[in-house]
Amino acid sequence: MRGTRTETPEWSSSEVDLLVRAARSAPVYGGGHPWVLEPHGRAVALYELPRHSFRDRLGIGRLLTCGGVLHNLHAALRAAGWRVEVSLPRDAAKPDLLAVLAAVGRQAVEERGTSDPAVLPVLVAANHWEGTRVRPVDTGGSVTLHVSTEGDSRRDVLLAGAALQAVRLKARELGLTATVGRGPLPAHVWASLTVSGISEPHPAG
Repeated sequence: MRGTRTETPEWSSSEVDLLVRAARSAPVYGGGHPWVLEPHGRAVALYELPRHSFRDRLGIGRLLTCGGVLHNLHAALRAAGWRVEVSLPRDAAKPDLLAVLAAVGRQAVEERGTSDPAVLPVLVAANHWEGTRVRPVDTGGSVTLHVSTEGDSRRDVLLAGAALQAVRLKARELGLTATVGRGPLPAHVWASLTVSGISEPHPAG
């Protein structure tokens, strides 16, 4: 009995367009678009373009930008009804490969919105990226959130960028204005997010 060869499903042109538009809508924190996508099968690889600039000598802004792209890709695929697995390879042969997102099956599209009247906990809970923390800090009146990680590796900064974008998008969904700041900040805090339009009291983290 002859075996049959099963072809790996590929993204359609409309799905590739969805991924590209999601990536391009991510904010830029360092000048230019320091990323490139490589769709293959039912996965998409995110690569960093190692551009150097005077304003971003350490590449922090570049990695935060790529983290925003990572979150946008993940959110777009889930909104399209896909279950998504994210891997963060540590491949010495491909040091610029930051992440691979694979669509591993269909799922029901999640309902948007929240019934929680307290806005601040909703913003904090919007972050689901492992190894990151979003916490409110007291800055003397304004509502500010710090996005931090335990470490300071490239992976940490990438995930901080994803967490930052998750909270930014939730703030926009709630009709709030969120402004990103990058320094000076405490160690392992990669960005701050000042949110306008929240009147509720918030604890210092």
